[in-house]
Order: sequence, then C-alpha cells, then structure tokens
Amino acid sequence: MTKKLAQLLFFIYILGLVWLVLFKLSFHPFAFLEMTNTRSLNLTPLAMSGGRREVLFNILAFIPFGILLTMNAPKISFLNKLAISILLSFSFESLQYLLAIGATDITDLITNSLGALLGISFYYLLIKVFSKAKVDLILTISFTILLIFTIIFIRQSIVLGTVRV
Repeated sequence: MTKKLAQLLFFIYILGLVWLVLFKLSFHPFAFLEMTNTRSLNLTPLAMSGGRREVLFNILAFIPFGILLTMNAPKISFLNKLAISILLSFSFESLQYLLAIGATDITDLITNSLGALLGISFYYLLIKVFSKAKVDLILTISFTILLIFTIIFIRQSIVLGTVRV
C-alpha cells in the first residue's frame, strides 16, 4: 500500500512541478503559453537575477523530488538519481526557453539540482538511522498530508478570489 501511494504521490508531484515551473501555477496553461512571450537566457552562475528568495524556493521545491525519486527507485544508484535530477531541471529550463515562457537561468539548474541532491541525501540519511519501511511510511504519510493541505489552500484561494481560475 505504501509503495503504490508513494508512486502516486511522485506522479502528482511531477505534475505539480510542471504546473509550477512551466505554467507558473496558471489554471489556463494554453492561454498562459499564448500570452507569455518572454525568452531570456542567463549563463552566469549565481547572478541572483531572481534574488535569494528565488534561490531558496528552487532548492526547497526540488527536495521532495530527490526524496520521492529515491523512495520509488531504490535500485538506481546515487549518481544516476543525481543525473536524473539534473536532466529534469535541464529539461525544464530548456522548455522555458523553447516555449518562450520565462527566464532560462543556469542558477535555476544549479539550485534545482542542489535541492534534489539534498532530498536524495536526506532520504539516505534517514534510512541509515531508521528502517526503510518506517521511513517510507512516515514520508508517505507526511507527503499525503502536505498534498491535502496544498489542495485545500488552492481551493480556498480560488473561493476567496486570490487565485484566478
């Protein structure tokens, strides 16, 4: 049961990440793509174009990716998990550039990858201290609760009119 729920959570998380990174939480992604025509490329690492807050947000947004990837793919090596994380971030940044939907920034690639690395490392640290089954159960419950609160928050934001549908 825990394994299936962890897989579902990973799938939902990936969809949420796509919605966040590519569509900037727009409820009308195709309209968003039509309205957005911004293409920029920053290849200067840590130029801090979005500021420290954006750097921290990027790291925090990708920590769950590292955790969920490691939970769902225990047989993949640490380096391959890191490579998958970097590839995902690179794909997001490339798509932003190709679709002209925002800034493509090397700092985002670095910070997203760092967040995933922290998530992977955190999971490995937890299973060194506790059993894998216990860690998986606690993390799956935690992510499920977080997902429920996120859905409630989004719904409440729509009802209060702070988010346009």
